[in-house]
Amino acid sequence: MTLTPLRCLALLVPAVLASLLPPAASAAPPAPKPPAGGSVTWSVQPTNSAGQSKRATFSWTSIKPRTVIHDYVGITNYSQTAVTFQVYATDAVTTSSGTLDLLPHDKKPTDVGSWVTFEHSSVTVPAHKQVNEPFTLTVPQNATPGDHTGGVIGAVSQRAKASSGQPVVVDRRIGVPIHLRVAGVLQPALTVDSISTGYHGTMNPFGSGGTNVAYTVHNTGNVRLSGAQTVSVTGPFGATLSTVHPKALPSLLPGESIRVTAHLSDVFPAGPLSVHIKVTPSSGAGVPKLTAAVKPVSHSVGLWATPLAQLLLLIVIVLVGVAAWWLLRWRRRYRQAALAAATEAGRRQAAVELGSRLPQHSPPEIS
Repeated sequence: MTLTPLRCLALLVPAVLASLLPPAASAAPPAPKPPAGGSVTWSVQPTNSAGQSKRATFSWTSIKPRTVIHDYVGITNYSQTAVTFQVYATDAVTTSSGTLDLLPHDKKPTDVGSWVTFEHSSVTVPAHKQVNEPFTLTVPQNATPGDHTGGVIGAVSQRAKASSGQPVVVDRRIGVPIHLRVAGVLQPALTVDSISTGYHGTMNPFGSGGTNVAYTVHNTGNVRLSGAQTVSVTGPFGATLSTVHPKALPSLLPGESIRVTAHLSDVFPAGPLSVHIKVTPSSGAGVPKLTAAVKPVSHSVGLWATPLAQLLLLIVIVLVGVAAWWLLRWRRRYRQAALAAATEAGRRQAAVELGSRLPQHSPPEIS
């Protein structure tokens, strides 16, 4: 076929027009927009393939390494519109206040959270519906015996406003705890160290002061532990001056620690004192009970409480005593001197009176 100039122009026009038109839209649906703040209500709970479960946590005990566990997490959307939730697992941590929390989304888990894999990283749940998302937990060959704690999270991003008024996207999360105990030798153990003390007296010499005590409790074993605490102060000869019982330790994860503070009142400043700390370990909440009792851990440190007000009172008493002794001595000497002076004056007066009573003799005349 001969290509005339007119035929070439007819072939070029559609190609030029096609290059000027925008590309065709993708067949994939657009990513869901974050819902407005406060418009999403949902729950996350353990379920099965049928969406039924009476469990409150994911809990497994005596699990051997290389075990593969298949389970489900149910996400229920109570909102008026469909919502897309992120689904993932992470590790648990102990906060400075002693509560259990889960790692933030941008921090990679290294323990039980890294053992969990999902078929989908996000799920879209219709309004007033529940989706049961399957996941697999694979215990690695090198998993250490003892407790491993984490959580399965269903999260959603929501639009909100910062205090400055600028729009921000906030991640809201609801998690279900994971309590997994790997089979092996259990070694429950706590230690107490980094003890600091301080005594605060009073200027009332008949009153008592207070003692502040701070210490760190470490979980050096491989199981979650709680524990009852007792802090006491003793004086010379072992006499107990004050005792308090701080609230029980939270469920302390293996390898983690918590700082505890206590205040003891009515502590008499008896000079050399001793502070005694005793922690009686027990099984943490949500974990199987230990088959054997764990021995209490104790630690003691010295404390000096200077009886300043009492010393000042003693000094005042001594000064008053010295002043009273000096005054009595001065009065005694004054009385003795006055008596001596009066005696001398009386002697002189008596001599004068005696002389006046004697007959007067004129001196003999000399012829």
